[in-house]
Amino acid sequence: MTISGIFVAGLAVSALALAYDGDSFAGKFENLPAAVKETAKAQMGDGFPVSVTSAQADHGWNYQINTRLNGKYHDIVIDDKGKLVAVKDETDLASLPALARAAIQKQAVASKITTLEKVTEGGRVSYGAVLKDDAQGMVVRVRVAEDGTVTSNNQAATGK
Repeated sequence: MTISGIFVAGLAVSALALAYDGDSFAGKFENLPAAVKETAKAQMGDGFPVSVTSAQADHGWNYQINTRLNGKYHDIVIDDKGKLVAVKDETDLASLPALARAAIQKQAVASKITTLEKVTEGGRVSYGAVLKDDAQGMVVRVRVAEDGTVTSNNQAATGK
């Protein structure tokens, strides 16, 4: 093997080592509690793994497994005991039930809808939207039920 061949082989091995260290999806996934991994594997289906995050919840930890499925995000939230908490799927306005769509459009009168998701929690479905109002310098997160009832509405300045 020539010097350049050895150099290229060394670069390839280094790249693989960096790709699979503890900060990668594979490394973080491997460090999840066994019950969380089992539920995640069952729920991911054909989703392409993207990232793993965790957050302190009321009764322990929740883990979010972020994947891409058919070009859209498909995120799974699992508690530390392996119970499925929520599934969040990227969607579009046309896919929402009429009442939910109307409620989000009403909230977005002066804003642009930047993100729209279908959230399934405990058998209940709701729809979340992130709205950006450039004129006011605000980002609004809205959640509505299937019947159009607004269940949450949070605003934050964009830092303009």
